[in-house]
Amino acid sequence: MDILYEFSSALLQARQRKEMTQEQVAWALEVSHATYNAWECGHRLCPYKHIIGLINYFDDEQFTRSMIRILLTLQHNMAGLNKMDKSALTRYYRSLMSVLADECEKWVEEIRV
Repeated sequence: MDILYEFSSALLQARQRKEMTQEQVAWALEVSHATYNAWECGHRLCPYKHIIGLINYFDDEQFTRSMIRILLTLQHNMAGLNKMDKSALTRYYRSLMSVLADECEKWVEEIRV
């Protein structure tokens, strides 16, 4: 699936579930309506900081999962992981999951304090 299409579709669905207008979301993120519209129409992918802002704004598990998948896909492509053989790629992602699990555990501990 095309990343821009997946991003814009997830953005549209999250906004509709929250029953917000494009203008309201744009205002909350402090971007112009035209900029937000370009994201939702699939003309542009928004910067990382706005993806994080959207995740926080929508507070929607389905949207968060979509954004994580998109970010991992971008990282996968930028790092040239699509050129790795299957076993090397499996080792890479298993180590990544381990690191993420460790980091999440640290964050949970910080919350408990």
